[in-house]
Amino acid sequence: MPTVIFFLLYIPIVFYHITFETLMNGQTPGKLITKIRVTNVDGSTSNFVSYFLRWVLLPIDMLPYGGVGALFILFTKNHQRLGDLAAGTTVVKLVPSSAKYNLDNVFNEFAADYRPTFQQVDALTEGQIRLISELLENHSKEQVVTHSIDELAFKIKQKLHIESQLDSRIFLETIVKDYNYFAIMEI
Repeated sequence: MPTVIFFLLYIPIVFYHITFETLMNGQTPGKLITKIRVTNVDGSTSNFVSYFLRWVLLPIDMLPYGGVGALFILFTKNHQRLGDLAAGTTVVKLVPSSAKYNLDNVFNEFAADYRPTFQQVDALTEGQIRLISELLENHSKEQVVTHSIDELAFKIKQKLHIESQLDSRIFLETIVKDYNYFAIMEI
């Protein structure tokens, strides 16, 4: 009888993360309360395989007393634990939809006659816009080389099927601004 009770209590604890992250789109009840979510590094929605990899490596991240995971979070570029690195995921802070992520609030100020340049931005997720904005912000602090900006601009152009001769930085700033315009106007 004590063995049955032990397993009834132990099983939910062991499978907590993988179960909730799979069923709740990258969130556990704790992540829901703190308004964070597991996503792929590119901002897209993760899948079961990603959640499984994170879960399998959780015991290693927890050695000793969470030290391994903490060290990886402190010393990796995107502040990812070992499980996130293996799964290609990251944990992101969710931003309320009425206050889309922006860079220095410049992208939320629109002239009355503002016309978005790229209608295709609706194919991007909020997480992807957040990542673009963070890269632009870090680039302005000279923490990221221009190559990263050019590479991201190229990938966004491919994803959205856009041909543009704009400078990579200006292109990405325009993408963020257009996304925020549609979000604010609730189009």
